Amino acid sequence: MMKKSEKGMTLFISIAIMSILLLISFAVVNITIKSTLFATSGRDSQFAFYAADAGIECAIYHDSKFEPSKFATSTAGSITCATQTVTTGSQTVPVNPTQSSRVGGGGAGNPTSIFYFNLNQGTNPTPACAIVSVTKNVNGTTFIRSRGYNTCDTTNPRRVERGIEVTY
Repeated sequence: MMKKSEKGMTLFISIAIMSILLLISFAVVNITIKSTLFATSGRDSQFAFYAADAGIECAIYHDSKFEPSKFATSTAGSITCATQTVTTGSQTVPVNPTQSSRVGGGGAGNPTSIFYFNLNQGTNPTPACAIVSVTKNVNGTTFIRSRGYNTCDTTNPRRVERGIEVTY
């Protein structure tokens, strides 16, 4: 015969064991979620870096292949990057909505050309983009700054920016 004070002890032990198992499962789920976020962060960073690299390559190509350069301060024109044609004043750069895209034609007073383009990344549902500025200095050097983004949506909290700069 059980004493009155021992009634419900089995229920208490089972609830305690279930609580411990629940805490362990929450910890495992938390670790899994953080690992997934870490992995996607690496992927997003890679997409942003490749977008920045594509911007640098496109600018160097159009600066060195054509004579005069597509970014010469005395001429205006258009360039093609990632199958997109960028024409003088035809775009608004997403980071600064008041800044029109300008490819060449800035004159000696404003020798910087700015353009952007989107990249199709195959299975990635959100295309990456690059914003590139090319400055033709009076001493003959060229400074190119390319900022790549894993998404072109400026309101996305998971937007990653990577940049590359080249001077020659």
